[in-house]
Amino acid sequence: MDVVIIRENEEDLYAGIEHQQTDEVVQCLKLISRPGCEKIVRYAFEYARQYGRKKVTCFSKDNIMKQTDGLFHQVFNEIALEYPDIKNDHWIVDIGAARLADTPEMFDVVVMANLYGDMLSDVAAQIVGSVGLAGSANIGESCAMFEAIHGSAPDLAGKNSANPSGLLQGAIMMLNHIGQSEVAERLQNAWLKTIEDGIHTADIYKEGISKVKADTQVFTQAVIERLGQQPSALPVVRYTKDYALKLPKYIRRPAANKELQGVDVFVHWNGLNADELAAKLQHLDSPDMQLNMITNRGIKVWPEGFEETFCTDHWRCRFKSAEGKKITQQHILNILAKAIEENVDTIKTENLYAFDGKPAFSLGQGQ
Repeated sequence: MDVVIIRENEEDLYAGIEHQQTDEVVQCLKLISRPGCEKIVRYAFEYARQYGRKKVTCFSKDNIMKQTDGLFHQVFNEIALEYPDIKNDHWIVDIGAARLADTPEMFDVVVMANLYGDMLSDVAAQIVGSVGLAGSANIGESCAMFEAIHGSAPDLAGKNSANPSGLLQGAIMMLNHIGQSEVAERLQNAWLKTIEDGIHTADIYKEGISKVKADTQVFTQAVIERLGQQPSALPVVRYTKDYALKLPKYIRRPAANKELQGVDVFVHWNGLNADELAAKLQHLDSPDMQLNMITNRGIKVWPEGFEETFCTDHWRCRFKSAEGKKITQQHILNILAKAIEENVDTIKTENLYAFDGKPAFSLGQGQ
């Protein structure tokens, strides 16, 4: 197994923007930005080029999250065209994760959004044998920080039992990042030779395969003694010489033509019958904007909903512009003002826009 996982590390669900909206429903906002996508995807291809990797794979779930994960996949496809020397492909994250666990040799460099990457980087390290084997890097535009994938592991402090491989791998990534690839090469090949020689810490020690159960100091000394040596069974590592990653600054694109097409009004309502709610909400209609759809947890319940759908007290009520009518934010304010008069508890709104004529909002579950 020889896989590198590259994850975005600032946005996605990790933005931590959460709210309780009704008695029964809380939300967490998934924020994906074009700058975030471009930076991480470009880094993945640049990393592949620096390390002599042959392929970059994108994991996403844009068959369901067509706007957020859809943007990540779209940016991946755009940037992949700039690297014709590197193969690229895409997997839906669930089957991709299954293949990563079962057939890791299919993958080389894998790039994904924050939450998926957090999960699968630990899974990948554990498949190899231990999270103690993997290093990690946090790369910014002006600074970078390198560490073991598992963090500080305070439960092992002072016991001389931790596997130092994660820190060594982090150091190797740092050396490559700053252009000291020859030093990184010597260290990585010495580490591979140590592993190949059967000198293993307790987390990866296996009877009949391992030869020495090493503590932290013994393993580290073994790596030092093998500096200048190369593995014979495992592939010898060769890095691109004197190549430090230089990522271009993000360049903002010209603004698109943004057209307001409607609004999703989120309502706290304790009733169970969507037809009753629709009758109430249709009092908010105007000649320019009418109620178009009601969903509950993303499932359409009006019009033509299914009796069997279980509904919570959290309803998304979509008002769209009437055909041929141009609407403004004042129309939305009028709807909200009428909602107060009708005693409708509105808890949130999301404006519906088209960018350059293309609707930029989800249509509803399964649509």
